[in-house]
Amino acid sequence: MSTTISHQELHIRDLRTLGPGDTVEALRHGDVHYRGRVEATAPDHGVVWVRDDSTGCRAMLHGNVYDVFLLRRAMAGLARAA
Repeated sequence: MSTTISHQELHIRDLRTLGPGDTVEALRHGDVHYRGRVEATAPDHGVVWVRDDSTGCRAMLHGNVYDVFLLRRAMAGLARAA
């Protein structure tokens, strides 16, 4: 899947800042490959899993392969960040 970027709110450089429920876009070479909610994280391994909004498929995103942008923080994420 490849579409043009719609919105870049916050470029995530450390996957430890993401949590389940956060909505992200994953870009590669400037094209959006995945957009959806984080389901699980393994930041020590440099990956997060998202459920892609357009396909419903689960995707594993490697932080060193994709540029990940936070679009919306889950309510639990707000409490975590505070």
